[in-house]
Amino acid sequence: MTRTSAVQGVVDTLRVEIPQNYRPGDLLQNERLIAERLGVSRNTVREALIHLEAFGVIEKTQRGPRVCAPNVGAVFHIMDQYFDRSLKTCLDLLDFRRMMDIGALPQVVERVTEADIQTLERHVGQMQRSLTAREDALADYAFHNEIVRISGNHVLETLYKVLSHTLVFYMEIGKSNPVNREKTFDDHRAIIKALADRSLDAAVKAFSEHYNYSERSVRAAYDKAGQQERAMEGSE
Repeated sequence: MTRTSAVQGVVDTLRVEIPQNYRPGDLLQNERLIAERLGVSRNTVREALIHLEAFGVIEKTQRGPRVCAPNVGAVFHIMDQYFDRSLKTCLDLLDFRRMMDIGALPQVVERVTEADIQTLERHVGQMQRSLTAREDALADYAFHNEIVRISGNHVLETLYKVLSHTLVFYMEIGKSNPVNREKTFDDHRAIIKALADRSLDAAVKAFSEHYNYSERSVRAAYDKAGQQERAMEGSE
């Protein structure tokens, strides 16, 4: 058995054993006992524990490895770093957001409160007061994160939060053109009005129009960047 497969074998064994035999906060056996029980070296166990820590299954303490509470966010933090900066990925993430927002709307319309409406309005106000595309993107992200929160779906909310850096990056691309600002504000106001009216049909229509415009804006931004890159290459 190679070292890599030995480490993976220990990881797989412990990932099965931990939920069955331990509770969050419990300490695992020490490296020596685990190594003797599984018939591997202590270095193999040590590497396996590093993997489990990266996935948020355990955490290191002075007393030894301790079991963590389940945290789906840890897995997606690892995934987040693998998104590239291509147009295809940007459009895929836009579709991801579209499906999340529109899919959550029945629950949002049912659960939204006047306090929620006021929070959404504050986020739009922050977008309008922003001085940079980055600030605008952060406020825009906060608006959509609030929509997901209102839905009451904890998994969706976790996914949205752990992908925040990537989502904000791509939102910022679409906001690089100042021409889009007023249209974006109008789209968000239409969404707020539909939710305030508790109209699912109007909310779906407002979100669909918003994402259709966002897609056109993103494509235009990438086309412009490509033209500038080609122009620079031609001048060399």
